[in-house]
Amino acid sequence: MAGTVLVLNSGSSSLKYSLVQPDTGESLIDGIIERIGEDGGVADHEAALRAVFDVLAPDGRDLADLELVAVGHRVVHGGPDLYRPTVIDAGLIEALRELAPLAPLHNPPAVLGIEVALRVLPDLPHVAVFDTAFFHDLPPSAATYAIDRDVAARWKIRRYGFHGTSHRFVSEQAAAFLGSPLGALNQIVLHLGNGASASAIAGGRPVDTSMGLTPLEGLVMGSRSGDIDPGIIGYLWREAGMAVDEIELMLNRHSGMLGLSGETDFRAVHTGIKAGDAAAKLAYEVYIHRLRKYIGGYLA
Repeated sequence: MAGTVLVLNSGSSSLKYSLVQPDTGESLIDGIIERIGEDGGVADHEAALRAVFDVLAPDGRDLADLELVAVGHRVVHGGPDLYRPTVIDAGLIEALRELAPLAPLHNPPAVLGIEVALRVLPDLPHVAVFDTAFFHDLPPSAATYAIDRDVAARWKIRRYGFHGTSHRFVSEQAAAFLGSPLGALNQIVLHLGNGASASAIAGGRPVDTSMGLTPLEGLVMGSRSGDIDPGIIGYLWREAGMAVDEIELMLNRHSGMLGLSGETDFRAVHTGIKAGDAAAKLAYEVYIHRLRKYIGGYLA
């Protein structure tokens, strides 16, 4: 395939980009624009995308020199129906908006990034790739929550899993590194960052993963709690008078390593541990305990 593909990953305050040669998969240029809409950063996502173009085609070069043939967009949640790479149109954008309650930190900025890219590059095909796609065919025993089946069916409640693009790539790279067919391996794959997840992959197919209906379930993360007793939500609603939105905000943005230690950056946590900070030490121990718990479960 001649030409290049621009790959975009739009966050609420960042835009990651990579210019890829599709025949080889080689990234020709990549980077990130951060602090969008914040002091010291660019004004909005459109300004961020234009800043990307300044990097890709500096000194007044023509964007046509990049020979762009398509734009790819990472989308976190595709719900039950979106699990294949899909050309973006107005109907798809509306479907992504409807899925926003399932990924409130991720899908809205992805839609924003898509809309900006469509305005700036209207003549190119734009394609969405979904993080949930890799886990679309999870075994029913792993995908099903033990709740009222009628409620689950009506509201399409199941374990979708996330970071699927990463889990698939890492499993394939591990097989290549080992010189083994992917179908001959049983693997535990970890995606560890501000968002974190684990998966068990047998013969190249996922059989379980730590994230569920939303990216909130599973491992302890930078600002997300991961697994908690669901009764905590009702308890805080009844006894503390917290609204559901307030509880969701706390679990998504003010929990995890941030809630335990005041930091999301592991470098700062390790610095705190060395300085004798008990909260940093406990946060690290809670993180490792949860990680070991999942790895041990997948080994079984």
